[in-house]
Amino acid sequence: MSADETRTWVDDRPLRRTAFSIEQMAPGGIERGDPGQLFSPDLDRARARLGELMGRSGARPTGLAALKRHTEQLEAQLRGAGGGALVYVDREVYSLEPRLRSAALEIDFTFGDEDGRVSSSDLRQARYHYGQVRGPVGWNRLLLTDEIERRLFPDRTLSSTRGLKLLPEDWVGPPEQPLARLEKVSRYLDDAALARTYADIAARFAVAPDGEDAKLFESALALLGREIQQRDSVRPSITDIARIGCEDPDVKASLPTPIEMSRRLSPSILLDRFLN
Repeated sequence: MSADETRTWVDDRPLRRTAFSIEQMAPGGIERGDPGQLFSPDLDRARARLGELMGRSGARPTGLAALKRHTEQLEAQLRGAGGGALVYVDREVYSLEPRLRSAALEIDFTFGDEDGRVSSSDLRQARYHYGQVRGPVGWNRLLLTDEIERRLFPDRTLSSTRGLKLLPEDWVGPPEQPLARLEKVSRYLDDAALARTYADIAARFAVAPDGEDAKLFESALALLGREIQQRDSVRPSITDIARIGCEDPDVKASLPTPIEMSRRLSPSILLDRFLN
């Protein structure tokens, strides 16, 4: 625990998990105006609620007893700091604007490892789950996840979709060696151009009917994915794939709505499969 003006930072992982559960009990939950922190009324409410639940269950389940104990520890920390707020996420997550912070809380405590931080593994798990939700709701959560990743991992994400990228006419070779040109030139692309080229091909693969074009794009993604992983360089997001893909009129015609984007632009197929 550390204090910072009127905020007390909770570092203990079990206490962070409990704090998240307590905020979910509060009016508005993690969607309230300034999420990721608890105040004295939140703890009072949680203690009263836990007392009710434990009073109903004669055996007092271990889980409720642990929650009660952790709540008491959080109360002691807040008293020791002289009031204010208990912040139960790390400083990077807390620095996010409330809209993104709320989404980051969901990513870490619902899909991730519940440690108050957002890791690349947490983001990958969240994308998998959001990708299962078809339509605008799932698509909007994917966009939020991408936005959080850009804020928390700027060195690992594509800073702009504008700039150099290779189009199919630049890299598709003769039928006997269709990827030879791409394999050669990809080594000399800078990291951002490589990521943008990957995104362009991924969008085309997503909308291509089964056939030779789809096989070609799939092989190209495998090639570029290996190059990106060997460099451990910036990676495109689903948002990047949508934006860059829609620069081509034919691709855009196949992705006219968020529903269609959520159906075709699958993180597990376009990203996880080629970028582990």
